[in-house]
Amino acid sequence: MTSYDKELANLDEVELIQNDGSPCGSKYFLLWNPSLPMTEGRSKASSVHRRSRRILLVCNTVILDYYVMKYLFKKYYFMKCTNNIIFFASSIVEVSYLFSEMVQHGLRCIAFCKSRKLCELVLAYTREILQETAKELVDSICVYRAGYIAELGIDVGHIDATLHLGFPGSIASLWQQAGRSGRRAKQSLAIYVAFEGPLDQYFMKFPHKLFGRSIEHCQVDSHNLKVLEQHLPCAAYEHPLCVQYDECYFGSSLDSVMTTLKDKGYIINNRAGPFSSSMWNYIGPEKSPSQAVSIRAIEQDRYKVIDKLNSRLLEEIEESKAFFQVYEGAVYMHQGANYLVEELDLASRTAFCRKADLKYYTKTRDYTDINVLGGEFAYLPTSICRTNRVKTTAQANDCTVTTKWFGFYRISKSSNTISDSFELNLPPYSFTSQAVWVRIPHSVKMTVEESKLEFRGGSHAASHALLNIVPLHMMCSASDLGTECANPHESRGIPDRILLYDRHPGGIGIASQAQMLFEELLLAALEVVSTCNCTSAVGCPNCIQSLTCSEYNEVLDKEAAILILKGVIDYERSYFEAEDASQRSC
Repeated sequence: MTSYDKELANLDEVELIQNDGSPCGSKYFLLWNPSLPMTEGRSKASSVHRRSRRILLVCNTVILDYYVMKYLFKKYYFMKCTNNIIFFASSIVEVSYLFSEMVQHGLRCIAFCKSRKLCELVLAYTREILQETAKELVDSICVYRAGYIAELGIDVGHIDATLHLGFPGSIASLWQQAGRSGRRAKQSLAIYVAFEGPLDQYFMKFPHKLFGRSIEHCQVDSHNLKVLEQHLPCAAYEHPLCVQYDECYFGSSLDSVMTTLKDKGYIINNRAGPFSSSMWNYIGPEKSPSQAVSIRAIEQDRYKVIDKLNSRLLEEIEESKAFFQVYEGAVYMHQGANYLVEELDLASRTAFCRKADLKYYTKTRDYTDINVLGGEFAYLPTSICRTNRVKTTAQANDCTVTTKWFGFYRISKSSNTISDSFELNLPPYSFTSQAVWVRIPHSVKMTVEESKLEFRGGSHAASHALLNIVPLHMMCSASDLGTECANPHESRGIPDRILLYDRHPGGIGIASQAQMLFEELLLAALEVVSTCNCTSAVGCPNCIQSLTCSEYNEVLDKEAAILILKGVIDYERSYFEAEDASQRSC
């Protein structure tokens, strides 16, 4: 954390205060790992017993009361036993059942999800359960987005329990979420429900890694130009800016950003002051510029979602996310209700929708191109990262990310199968960011193809594996990063590389941090893939499949991924061994 503070405030020395002195009671931490569906022929008792071994409670040396655990099993599992077969639902449904139980027992609870859509699904499922078991409580739960707590009147001081659907991206975030309950010295409960991804399953398998390791360090890029463009008007509003004195706080880009703000009419040169040539005052349109700055996202441009029936504003969506959620024909979820988007006005950035009872949901068909600056200079000596800690040919470069939407699917809720396909005509969305990548040597590609394996599927799978394990080594979420996903029907050429890019416009410094750890990330990804027990050629969610894959994990090859990861690691090592030998001979 100290390096984060130094970067943010441009200070040479800071003092770290890390001991928790807040008044809090005992916290019971339950790790809940949903299993795969049970097969016919197992008895109810053996099935439930097998499942119970996969639920682990950790809270220092405190163990949850046996009768409480027994009650949870009886209430939740036995009601799902029919004809000697037990079917275990998805993590989303299990969180919904747990949430409904807590609500019915008068517990104040918050369920944390990693996306707004997941929140909407949990709300919908929980209300369905309560509709059958406690109708009077259906309206006692609602969805809120981070930052809306004050508006909803939620007093976090009285929260009894927290639910966590999937790993939130960092141990720091998990503890911060769990800290919402048990204040004022009360006992509390936190339940972490795992997805089938490698990160969640890693912590289910090694819980001491979750509770024994130190909190991650933040990563910040204080010179992000998009952040500066929003930060400087706020600073100038409070006190006139002076390039001569303020450059040490805002970085070398201060002068150019201030010129941009002057052209946009946000600041003006104050020639009446003592430092007339260098003092700048705020003159922007907002009475208070900070009110126009989002603390959730860098982007300023947003799309409004309007209910046509009453012209009510339902939500505002960042421009980069808008076309994934709202387009003509899209099903948009809000507070557990389905809305059908009937019109999208690109000029006013407004989507008009109406409430509808639909038996399907929608998902876009899209692809993303990553154009890396200097991408052709992979193995040139001038582009290699050398530090005392690591040597790697991996590059961290500026890039342009362009997403194009060409259609969407209607997917049946009951069968989860595609029922129809439609075309879309939407403008592409582009932004500049940062990427970290390494080229796959041609010799490795030849080895994969000679083994009769799919190279594109292998590079896609290797990128997924890397993407999945990054949050174990850095303070970020898998949703902060993206990769190049292969489509089985496309003929577009994708460079032979393993690449991760920062999903945040301008980048937040993740790429440069990942570059320093790239060798470690490659080794960790190889270990995850090669030790996974799945036998499918396309892998599983525990190794090479990704929940965020834009191509539905269609083009994957596990064996090819192992060969590619091994080949890149061996090439990296041999490259620097040869270079070191050459230097010694000089």
